[in-house]
Amino acid sequence: MTSQPAVKALRAMLTEELKFDPNNFPIALKMEDGSIVMEGMVENVALKKKSLLLAMGIQDVAGVVDRLRVRPSVKMSDDEIRDHMLGALTQESALNGLDINIEVRDGVVDLEGQVWSLSHKRLAGVLAWWIPGALDVINSIEVNPPEADSDGELSDAIKLALEKDMLVDAQSLRVYTNGYVVTLEGITGSVAEREAAEDDAWFTWGVNNVVNNILVDETSVHKLP
Repeated sequence: MTSQPAVKALRAMLTEELKFDPNNFPIALKMEDGSIVMEGMVENVALKKKSLLLAMGIQDVAGVVDRLRVRPSVKMSDDEIRDHMLGALTQESALNGLDINIEVRDGVVDLEGQVWSLSHKRLAGVLAWWIPGALDVINSIEVNPPEADSDGELSDAIKLALEKDMLVDAQSLRVYTNGYVVTLEGITGSVAEREAAEDDAWFTWGVNNVVNNILVDETSVHKLP
């Protein structure tokens, strides 16, 4: 596939499958050394990750260069974002004192260092995504000693994120993972809570897709047995 058809095919998929609005969220696509370069602002993390997965599926493309950013809910300086992240790490007992380095440039949070489990790595990434001014999170934290990943580990990490999210009643939700595709089930009291739970799943490092089967019942609070 030549460069022009590859770009054309991806643009068609973004419009048809993800319903991208090029007026509000224009995405620049180009070929560079055999790879597709994607640059622009998207509405949320789900659209960012789904867009990258579509690009990775195009035949005869060497790779994907990710320059997509997520629209922030609050405009913050790099120093403000870094201070926010430092505070989050300090307040989180599971991460306080671990070897995690933070660099923020143009709204992009880059996490490096070492932790002793995948759950710690994933939790640090979720905390970074919770910063309202973050445009992107690069989770380069290493796990030492290395730990084998699994669907079960990923489910546990998402459950932990849901438990720590004050916007979500984690007791009313269930998480299942198969092939790094996460399915959420249960009941929430509002659409906002349902969306927050899905965001937490997408924020978790290693997730390839999220199926949100959560039901909304605004009349009462439900707890799963």
